[in-house]
Amino acid sequence: MFKYIKIAWRNLWRNTRRTLITSASVFFGVFFAIFMTSLQKGSFENMIGNMARFYSGYIQIQESEFKESPGVNHSFEMSAKLREAIDNNPNITSSTNRVETFALASNKEKSFPAFILGINPEQEDEKSGLSKHIVGGEYFKSGSKDLLVGKILAENLNLKVGDSLILLGQGFHGVTAVGIYKVAGLLDFPLPDLSKQIVYMDLLNCQEFASLQNRITSNVIIVDKTDVINNVIASLQPLRGDDIKIYSWQDLMPELLNLIEGKEASSAMIKSLLFMIIGFGILATIMMLMHERKRELGVMIAIGFQKSKLLLMMLTESAFIGIIGVLSSLVVSYPLMYYLYKNPIIVIGEMAETYKSMGFEPKISFSISPQIFYNPAITVLIIFMLISLYQIYYIAKLKVVDSLKG
Repeated sequence: MFKYIKIAWRNLWRNTRRTLITSASVFFGVFFAIFMTSLQKGSFENMIGNMARFYSGYIQIQESEFKESPGVNHSFEMSAKLREAIDNNPNITSSTNRVETFALASNKEKSFPAFILGINPEQEDEKSGLSKHIVGGEYFKSGSKDLLVGKILAENLNLKVGDSLILLGQGFHGVTAVGIYKVAGLLDFPLPDLSKQIVYMDLLNCQEFASLQNRITSNVIIVDKTDVINNVIASLQPLRGDDIKIYSWQDLMPELLNLIEGKEASSAMIKSLLFMIIGFGILATIMMLMHERKRELGVMIAIGFQKSKLLLMMLTESAFIGIIGVLSSLVVSYPLMYYLYKNPIIVIGEMAETYKSMGFEPKISFSISPQIFYNPAITVLIIFMLISLYQIYYIAKLKVVDSLKG
């Protein structure tokens, strides 16, 4: 077996230029497929991460009717068993209780609708780095009676740090919720829609505002890896109770999921076209190679070389071409993708504003998920398996007399 591999390797370099050109076509095809997939997947992960950190989390625990009809009337009390299961799950990096409600935010002259979010300041900062988005004033602490207000909402209301903000809404079971609070800080998010309407309150302060006592509207969970979300949900399901449901980010953000699936489908079509072009290029090279060596193959068969051994040698040559192209692309692409993963490209200027207006954080992220690298390699393997059918057919139908005459 080894001698046939040795002969195939030597035959490969009888025409160095052709071998390098064919391997280069495989190299660039795999490299661009990896680059495109890494860029797309990294962008999606960044988009999902933004929404998960700033609002939805990767998993949410809610009262069964809250998703369809959000409001403080659909709140619940977290059981001790469920709380303990969350705290002891190694895949959960952080978890925090929230109260979500709506109110009319007003100063003396203007009023705007506001989304009120009651949070635990320390836990929320650990989860989302909320304090990093303070652009005026200071971050508040647990027990504070002050507010954090979105920058755009504050501008619309002509508010500054230290001013008073009136909130008027509806509390638990229709109780009127009203209060006057001091603005402790202003928040500027990379997602403009949040800055237009968000108001953060301390959880206890918000529960008092909405007359909720110990009740919450959601528990937001962050996991270390997105591929463990289903396992975490499965571990919590037996403890949730009949009036509570557990959702993944896909359930909470179906529009984002549809957008990602649509983009992935279009990307798959582009990559399929790319590999199809590469496949036809390789097939043309193999066909030319077989016809050029027709006389040589006929002579080898005439002197007693078995067709099966000859076919094995030819398939080994083709495999070497694919292996050289794939391995070289992996050697080049992985360090580059890893560097870009650790150092995402920060978008500045007008392009950054465009990203923000679309609700994206202004940076170009990359991913290094394993499937990004092994999927193109498997695709190339399949291409060469299909091309081998032509080699099998050619050698099986080869007539020694005709090949020697040629």
